[in-house]
Amino acid sequence: MSNWSHVAGIIRVDDMGGITKPDFDAIIGKECLWGSPSEVWSDAEKHPDKYLPMGSEGSLHKTVWVNPKSNHLDAYTVSIFGDLRDHDSATEIIEWFKEKCKLLWVRNAVITVENGWYGTETYTYTEDEE
Repeated sequence: MSNWSHVAGIIRVDDMGGITKPDFDAIIGKECLWGSPSEVWSDAEKHPDKYLPMGSEGSLHKTVWVNPKSNHLDAYTVSIFGDLRDHDSATEIIEWFKEKCKLLWVRNAVITVENGWYGTETYTYTEDEE
């Protein structure tokens, strides 16, 4: 029987009216999904640090919402979510999330990882950790 990790995370990112949107693929990681081409799977195997956390059937998903009100400081909301098959460590995902938050100007962030065998962990980002 497979072990699954279910993940739901949000990072709200501030920006001081930057001209270009941050490269969230470079900062947080790229997706490698079930239907991704073999070249993506090969790259993910060679460079796992460039990808979102992975299970045996692919990575987590990531979406980026851009605030249409350019005069607002809260410029982006990044959603990280999905279900990872054969990924046993909620702690590993939480630690990954903490490191990614340190690379951004975070307004607030939270993640919950529920693992079928090892329980649930939740983490809320605070500025004190920077």
